[in-house]
Amino acid sequence: MIAALFLYFNAIIMSQIEKENQDLKQENFLLKAENAQLKQLLFGAKRERFVNEANAPQGSLFGEADLVGDVEVEAEEEFKSKKKKKPRSIKVKRNTFPPRLRRETQVIEPSGIDLENTIKIGEDITEILAYVPASLLVKQIIRPRRVDKQDQDKGVMQAPIPPRLIPRGMVDESLVAQIMVEKILFHTPVHRFRKKLKQEGIDFISQANLYNWFHNGAASLLPFIPILKTDLLAQPYVQVDETHIQVLSKNKPGASLRGQMWVMHNPHLAAVLFEYHPSRGTAAAQSVLNRYQGIVQSDGYSVYESLERKTAIVLIFCMAHARRKFIEAQNTDPPRANYFLDRVQKLYHIERQARDQNLDHSRRLQLRQDQALPILDELGQWLKDQYTEGQLLPGSPIGKAVAYALQRWQGLSAYAHDGQVEIDNNLVENCIRPVALGRKNFLFAGSDEAAQNLACLYSLSDLASARRVSSVQLTNMD
Repeated sequence: MIAALFLYFNAIIMSQIEKENQDLKQENFLLKAENAQLKQLLFGAKRERFVNEANAPQGSLFGEADLVGDVEVEAEEEFKSKKKKKPRSIKVKRNTFPPRLRRETQVIEPSGIDLENTIKIGEDITEILAYVPASLLVKQIIRPRRVDKQDQDKGVMQAPIPPRLIPRGMVDESLVAQIMVEKILFHTPVHRFRKKLKQEGIDFISQANLYNWFHNGAASLLPFIPILKTDLLAQPYVQVDETHIQVLSKNKPGASLRGQMWVMHNPHLAAVLFEYHPSRGTAAAQSVLNRYQGIVQSDGYSVYESLERKTAIVLIFCMAHARRKFIEAQNTDPPRANYFLDRVQKLYHIERQARDQNLDHSRRLQLRQDQALPILDELGQWLKDQYTEGQLLPGSPIGKAVAYALQRWQGLSAYAHDGQVEIDNNLVENCIRPVALGRKNFLFAGSDEAAQNLACLYSLSDLASARRVSSVQLTNMD
């Protein structure tokens, strides 16, 4: 009896030890995966590039026979290339400078000759690009005061001063525009622009004045933003994304809050709209889309999914975000990650083919139906098989990648059924880059109003957006 109890309790203890051992193994695996991801973030390449190992050109690192063979082949190919090298018969086209640039001419005659005893039979012109630093000038507005000779009772007559952006400021609109260009396009903080003015001898304009001029200029352009937003929301398809920006708090001096720049982009118009909101919640997203009823392409942020349930939008997803999950899982589960990435690479090759051939929406749809749809169907079934087999740890990188893609696969595959839709959200993410660059330079916005002014200028600094606003405004005026 005692022996039986001993064996019973021993079995229970062994099962608990075995369970703890399995849990520790899983925890160790997840920690290794997390460590590999951190190493990739710190030391790995920042670009998302997948090279199939079957097609990789790199050979064995320490295989001496292969190394010698490669050296011999390279030497032979180099010898053949030198032997068969022919003189280039195609004339190289030289770069020319735009005709609109001002030319300064410098004529250099041969030295030691009498020009009166020579005849000019031709000339050679060499053009080199020079730089003249931007210059400041002072505009004097002179308003003579006059009196009628015949009727002096009319009093003094003088023309009113022309309206200005800064009524009492000693600044022209051209300088205000340059401040905005420096900060938005070239990411130059205002205090650095003040240093440029100091170099020109203008040392009495304070930094506060420059900030006021900048925001007054931005505020004067705010009425154009509703025109651009109305135009974008009238399109059947938009891409959306968001990025953070630090904003100084009004209530706590020195403290800052994490605001959000919401971005909406239409690939067909190539126009983009930035809209600032203090939060990243559903209410902000709903305000940005403003009862939109078309196709919205986004990443897997849950706010858009909840918005789809409440509104009439049709939500589709970004293949680049799904691919990114599998790239993160390459170090821990190469076979599964490479299988997915290899198929996605073929999908992008089809998109590149459509772009190179400049296909319209209908022909791009046909190409996707013929070539991309079979790959998507196969890949969708593979994701289901991986998930149902139960061999993936839910917390592992490959488990998270499979769950992310499978949960959104219908939205990820939707682009194959609509020629106007892009495969990913990369175009709108590219529009966000100026915000990220500016954030590194001027660090924060001074207030919510200042952040909204930045959003306005980022929107109108895009050439396609500015042209779109102009065309819509002219149409309304007609």
